[in-house]
Amino acid sequence: MTHNIKKIGVIGAGVMGAGIAAQAANGGAEVVLLDIVPDGAEDRNTIAAGARERFIKAGASGGFMGQKASARLSVGNTEDHMDLLADCDWIVEAIVERLDIKQDLFKRIEEVRKDGSVVSSNTSTIPLASLMDGMPQRLRENFIVTHYFNPPRHMRLLEIIKGEDTDQTCVDRVAEFNDIHMGKTVIHCADRPGFIANRLGVFWMQVAVYEATRNGLSIEEADAIMSGPCGYPSTGIFGLWDLCGIDLMPDVTASLASLLPESDAFAPYGDVMPAVTAMVEKGYHGRKGRAYQGFYRVTKSEDGKRLKETINLENLDYRALEKSTLASGQLKKGQLSALLSSDDKGGIYGWKVLSQVLNYATTLVPDVAKDITSVDKAMKLGYNWAFGPFEMIDLIGTKAFVDRLEAENLPVSDFLKKAAGRPLYTFEDGVEKCMGADGAYHTIQKGDGILLLNDLKQKNALVIESETANVWDLGDDVWCLEFRTKMNTLPRDLLEMIEKTIDMAEEKNKAIVLYNEGPLFAAGANLADLIDHVTDRDYVHSYIAYGQQVFMKLKYASIPVVGAPAGRAFGGGVEILMHCHAVQAHSELYIGLVENNVGILPGWGGTKELILRSMECLGKENAIANAYKVIQGAMVSGSALHAQELCYLRKSDGITMNRDRLLMDAKKRALQLRTQRRERKPFAPLPAPSEPAFATEGYQAHLERTTFDTMLPAQTPDWEDALLASELKNVVELCARPEAIARMQHMLKTGKPLKN
Repeated sequence: MTHNIKKIGVIGAGVMGAGIAAQAANGGAEVVLLDIVPDGAEDRNTIAAGARERFIKAGASGGFMGQKASARLSVGNTEDHMDLLADCDWIVEAIVERLDIKQDLFKRIEEVRKDGSVVSSNTSTIPLASLMDGMPQRLRENFIVTHYFNPPRHMRLLEIIKGEDTDQTCVDRVAEFNDIHMGKTVIHCADRPGFIANRLGVFWMQVAVYEATRNGLSIEEADAIMSGPCGYPSTGIFGLWDLCGIDLMPDVTASLASLLPESDAFAPYGDVMPAVTAMVEKGYHGRKGRAYQGFYRVTKSEDGKRLKETINLENLDYRALEKSTLASGQLKKGQLSALLSSDDKGGIYGWKVLSQVLNYATTLVPDVAKDITSVDKAMKLGYNWAFGPFEMIDLIGTKAFVDRLEAENLPVSDFLKKAAGRPLYTFEDGVEKCMGADGAYHTIQKGDGILLLNDLKQKNALVIESETANVWDLGDDVWCLEFRTKMNTLPRDLLEMIEKTIDMAEEKNKAIVLYNEGPLFAAGANLADLIDHVTDRDYVHSYIAYGQQVFMKLKYASIPVVGAPAGRAFGGGVEILMHCHAVQAHSELYIGLVENNVGILPGWGGTKELILRSMECLGKENAIANAYKVIQGAMVSGSALHAQELCYLRKSDGITMNRDRLLMDAKKRALQLRTQRRERKPFAPLPAPSEPAFATEGYQAHLERTTFDTMLPAQTPDWEDALLASELKNVVELCARPEAIARMQHMLKTGKPLKN
């Protein structure tokens, strides 16, 4: 199926609407963003134009991933430009949560939209049936709810709800576009109050706050339990209330409570705590822009340092933070059995919350969600839980969980009764299955094009295992090389493993994909180890020279090597990508040659490769100048698209929006490169660059001059080896400088660069 969505209209340029519009533009669609005309406005498009401008000013880490994306978004207003929606394939409403205002807008949309276009609402509280009450049949057939989470660029969850009259084609088109082009994990929900994530998430937030106060826990103690062993967001429960907005949560809670029957377990928690009401009256709304005054308060002390305090709920005065001393609060994520075995008040509190929240989650299947994986994904992606509720039940043990519920005369859902003490997830013959509402196991269906390392690990696809890296068989004569060092640094033994893998792959004619799951692709050299040896020139020379040798071997390997990075990559982690035959990057890629921050410069070919990419992208005349600017500035990309603009990636390198599709896309890229071979060709000399303005004093002046001088061999014929030699010589020299050592030590200690 092809989605056939090329142009999208978004009405409502608030934080959510503008974010949806920007992410659609990031995904390649032409987008028109509309909002109302404010009274007396000189620029009638000011609201939508202002939203676009804010995203542009925020840079590539903001709403837009790059300049190309921002150019795809145009703006207008709902009085003059409704006709711009006429050729849109999909129109998204993201305005105020008022049924009457939304329905008036739907009628106006219906007057201008083309046949077959999809209309969706981003509502989080109003049922689809209410939205479509009294609406024309033509609209009812093309209408869905698309519930995004804020911020739309980074929150991967999208809940889609269809109505009784909705044409399934509309659902499929929007789901496919969001999956592939907007990077969303699409969860299909029934038209029930709060859908999945907010139904369970708001219930959890209410239960966790109520039970903390009832059981005498301090704010710090409750947050330690919630963010620690339970694996809920690192904010803790009270910090999450601050993040969501203490002034907004009562309205959300009241709205959800009004839509649910009194028999629902949510009912006892539908009221707002008196302390919360009092905080709102005093203007304590949580995190609001630069203001931060809620359950926690952040100010500056007299000496200008950041000061974080917490509130006393009895008198609403702020006090100094007190670190939780509860033993249960020191447990690691996922140690739920140990938590529930604890008899301190943290263990009691943990059980009070988990017994209700996890049991409540099981009542949502199949009424709200078709299966348990939908609920688990919704909570992990929508609320940043480390584990979904059904995964948490498995961590506790289904039998142990039910036995304790029964021992305390607490409700046990029909789902748990049918589970009969069995695990809710299982693997059979390498196939992952989950328990259904019927008590039977069902194969978990993953979409076409989705491949995860966890799947390979269950299928015993291991080819090579070592302390530093594993090699997995992806099938079709493609291997996956997964780094396993701390922070995926590149010590010598990992470099040896990379070389060994290349040799074996060439011998067996296997393509290679470099891929790691997690937030860090690779962090380059091990800084602590380098500091220990910086005065040993022979050690540094050998280490850098060997890295160059391995990366050049990778570059000119007879089999395809494709880098598949996601998250962050720095220094040597970027250099290994630059020596791959191609890169298939996740859209959220933050990479940079940041060696200048620790007083040195790229030594594993990063300088020469950046010059080459700059030459391809910007021309010979600008190649050295761009490479110098990027390296000297230690520039880090705000996205994969931005990485192309900085020339870390080639224009021909691919970008995958959906993280779950990255490994499969990289495998496909490797297969496409099967027939191509890389041969060493002589490099033509580059024009002499203009000398930049160097710093006039301190180590910075020496570093800038050395960085520039390192690049000058690019003016000579066939300069690849000459530039490598220049890198090697200068990195060894810089590593021995006390100023560089000071920078390395400062970075290792503080995580921040030292300018000396």
